[in-house]
Amino acid sequence: MESRPQFDNGESESKSGLRSRLLTVSPPFDLARTAAPIWWGRGRWPNVDWRDGTFFWVGWEDGNLAWRCVRQDNEQDLEIQGASNASLDAQWARSVLGIRAVMPRFEDSVLARLASTHAGLRPWSAGSLFVGVVTSIVGQSISVAAAAITERRLFALFNEPVDVGGRLYWPPARPDQLGSASAGFVRGSGVTTKRAEALVAVGALFATAAVTDGVNEESGEPSVSELLLAIPGVGPWTVRSALLWGVGSSDSHPTGDVALLRAAKRHYASVMGLKDLDRLSEEWKPNRGWAARLLWLDLLGFDSKGRLPG
Repeated sequence: MESRPQFDNGESESKSGLRSRLLTVSPPFDLARTAAPIWWGRGRWPNVDWRDGTFFWVGWEDGNLAWRCVRQDNEQDLEIQGASNASLDAQWARSVLGIRAVMPRFEDSVLARLASTHAGLRPWSAGSLFVGVVTSIVGQSISVAAAAITERRLFALFNEPVDVGGRLYWPPARPDQLGSASAGFVRGSGVTTKRAEALVAVGALFATAAVTDGVNEESGEPSVSELLLAIPGVGPWTVRSALLWGVGSSDSHPTGDVALLRAAKRHYASVMGLKDLDRLSEEWKPNRGWAARLLWLDLLGFDSKGRLPG
């Protein structure tokens, strides 16, 4: 069994019968740092993975099931292979890998140093606000590992897995699937009743097009936040996390995040608790999302030639 798909250069035919294609990105871009949140799950996430320097993704594209495997062999080329529409590669990479985003300049000396160290970091996201909300609800008050396992169980309730590179991946539940399910059925994933009810409500909200799936905080956060916060079981942390991990928000601060507090404590003597962190984050506007990613990356590390978590 292969541990990773076989790639060839350019548009040549691979051993798997699929074509590899190149996507040019503007350096500095570092796929390992960008995909670090995937690596933190250690192979547990249902529809994404990081293995042997390759980023794996399975999801929905124009209503069709698609998958991509991406790796970076030099600073300006991403090599992509998969059962997906090649004409959508650039759009997908902008949405999921944040290749067009630009690292901001920070006045804060800690963040300025981290930004220099991790200049190739870009805002990875699910490319979907809906998936971001689902992931955030599932991940409330539990570890990354537990969240990944629970999300896999949730996705498996709705869709069959696909085998990519010798590993099974479950595509995310679609809004119509989740919105038409019962809370009891969703409870089969292991979430609490309250979270199951919230997930069903979120599915129904997106299925009726009341919220645009690709919305970002610059254009629609107030109305989106209001709609989501009206759902019992959805609070500020969930909304902020959904914007951050769902659509790559540049300024979402996930207030109450314990891991972010741990990361901040390593560098800021003034940060003793969550309220201190919230006060400090006000100084990071309008780049609080970037700040959080840099601090998490510094705390948890990334998989590049044996780099381990800090």
